[in-house]
Amino acid sequence: MTRHPFAAALGALGLLAALLAGAPARAQQNDISVAPADPATSPLRCLQAPAALAYPAEPHRLNLGGTVRVALAFTAPDQAPQVEVLARFGDERLLNAVRAHVATYRLPCQAAGQPTVRAVQTFLFRPQDAVPVHWSHPVEEEDPVRLRAMRECLRTPAERLEVGASKFDRRTISNVLTRMTFTAPDQPPQVEVLYSSAGGNTQDAFLDRVREYRLPCLAPDDRPVSFLQQMVYRRNDAGRSVFKDQVTLGEFLSNIKDIRRQQVEFDFNTMHCPFTVAWTLGKPAVANRVGEIGERDRNRAEFLSWLAGLQMDLTPERFERLLGRMVKIDVACGTLRLQPAATASTAAP
Repeated sequence: MTRHPFAAALGALGLLAALLAGAPARAQQNDISVAPADPATSPLRCLQAPAALAYPAEPHRLNLGGTVRVALAFTAPDQAPQVEVLARFGDERLLNAVRAHVATYRLPCQAAGQPTVRAVQTFLFRPQDAVPVHWSHPVEEEDPVRLRAMRECLRTPAERLEVGASKFDRRTISNVLTRMTFTAPDQPPQVEVLYSSAGGNTQDAFLDRVREYRLPCLAPDDRPVSFLQQMVYRRNDAGRSVFKDQVTLGEFLSNIKDIRRQQVEFDFNTMHCPFTVAWTLGKPAVANRVGEIGERDRNRAEFLSWLAGLQMDLTPERFERLLGRMVKIDVACGTLRLQPAATASTAAP
């Protein structure tokens, strides 16, 4: 499997950079990102849905296949979701079958007054396959307006953070990643260390600093907001490797751990291709961050969710160097089909 260099640009994860030296090091704050949703608390965790969608008899008899992608909006725990058709290629009876299927969905854990829960789901009808219908699990969509407002509202200390370097710490590079959860506008956040390869003194200094952060625009009755923050320590002689900051999808997948075990199918022709994705390395320390460059398109939601779950094949030292770095992935038109024990390939449209 061919290896390709990857991005050197700073990622979307919040990044505090400090150079370890004999004198105290200064930490510089860059962007701070809202943390990905925890699956255990996701509004979709209680989704009630039938396990299978039967292939409509007449289209199946006529060997008619197709693709239907829908956006779902849940507004109440005992009501069917509102449905918007994002993409439809195939017979009208296939669309009607999908509409009838998703009309049975319910979200019983949706609390009264909770904002609308949105999701995207794709149904692939393949009459020649042993399993007639493949459909992906709904993917929850984040509210970009609220996330942007929360980032702009966050207040941090104006003075720079100075951290004393330990002469006993021989590591050339180390990281500290935390999740800060705000539950009140005038209270410090709850701070959880998600990953740390730094010494105790530097980690403690950072934790003391982030407890000074405040989120004044958070309403008393609003749901908690979590942010990710990262610190990177480098010795003066650590240096930086040069990496490509933009690659093709094929180049990107060649660097993914266990890519030959994946089984997926994505038709980029239904996603307003070509397009570019921003992917920031987090796994296995934290979740990866994935976003769209340019105009957002909900047809790509499931593909972006899949990218977010991938893990790069890296040595421990290389992981420390690349953690929090971003790469831009160019996605061409065509279809991506991956089967276990088969090489990833992109077919022509």
